[in-house]
Amino acid sequence: MKISVLGTGRWASCVALCLDRKNHNVLMWEREHEGRPESTLFTTRKNQYVTLSENVDFTHDLKKALDYGDVVVISILSQHLDSFFQVVKAVPGYEKKRYILAMKGIEATTGRRLSEIVMDNGVNKENIAVWVGPGHVQNISAGQPTDMLISAYRPDFAKELIDEFRNPGLLDLVYSEDIVGSEIGAAAKNVMGIAAGILEGSNLEQKKGPLMPASVKEIGKFINAMGGDEVSAQGLAFLGDFQATLFDKNSKNLTFGTQIVKQKTTDREILQSTIDVGSVEGIMTAKALIKNMIRFNARVSNDKQLKMPITESVDAVVSNRVPIDRAGLYISGKITEALDLN
Repeated sequence: MKISVLGTGRWASCVALCLDRKNHNVLMWEREHEGRPESTLFTTRKNQYVTLSENVDFTHDLKKALDYGDVVVISILSQHLDSFFQVVKAVPGYEKKRYILAMKGIEATTGRRLSEIVMDNGVNKENIAVWVGPGHVQNISAGQPTDMLISAYRPDFAKELIDEFRNPGLLDLVYSEDIVGSEIGAAAKNVMGIAAGILEGSNLEQKKGPLMPASVKEIGKFINAMGGDEVSAQGLAFLGDFQATLFDKNSKNLTFGTQIVKQKTTDREILQSTIDVGSVEGIMTAKALIKNMIRFNARVSNDKQLKMPITESVDAVVSNRVPIDRAGLYISGKITEALDLN
């Protein structure tokens, strides 16, 4: 296939690596910023994680990238997706392309899932797929195999992508018909990664065990309330990604949670010296989940109210409403509360 990858960040480079190793023709697009140098990936086909073959090309020309691909993979920060599509929409015929969202998040300002953002920008849902699940570029580039998930509104589109992208021994892919649950689960696991980091930094790492079933219960109920299948919380998009999110030191969300406690601050400028806070997707995802919970609860009776104690506790900590020295115990108590949800 001819595949366009929009973005040259860490995960975009991993996507390109996986597709390159399957001998697809890949064109990567990077936004041109005045006064900012091109990425090392753009100029050398290398970054600190991957080395891409000569089969991978690069461009700053968005029209060229959109015209090139049989499919277009988008891998950027999730909170920028809507503003990015304001640029994409200037390219004639953009709405006829087939898009794969290789990114995880929910828009904080509106509560929209990422596929909903793309649909709201004029793309037919039949032409949208999501690619989510466990994996870090550091591990995949080192040859460690993983399984990921592709879901789409049109099953044959998802299955076509699985056939084209699957690379046994490196990247196995499975199908889920529940795109709602897949998107929510993939986004919500980042919130749980922050919770796990706060527990770890607070010397409460044993509470990661209870965190797993408690969060599956909490997010499963949320997925069900949003119109998805709560069983999806037990699949690759959420529970299956816990090794990479709750335990792997490459996890940005885990690291962020740990650093909050270690540095005794939620000040983003201070934390920025340790981690790129802007790329920690769980911060804004927690706010988006809560926004949707409030909207849902406003529509239903008291006996059907949705509760999200872990998600709310993470937001309370990162928003500085809970003292840092109490953060671990606070989240620990909310995990017990989530285990008791009816």
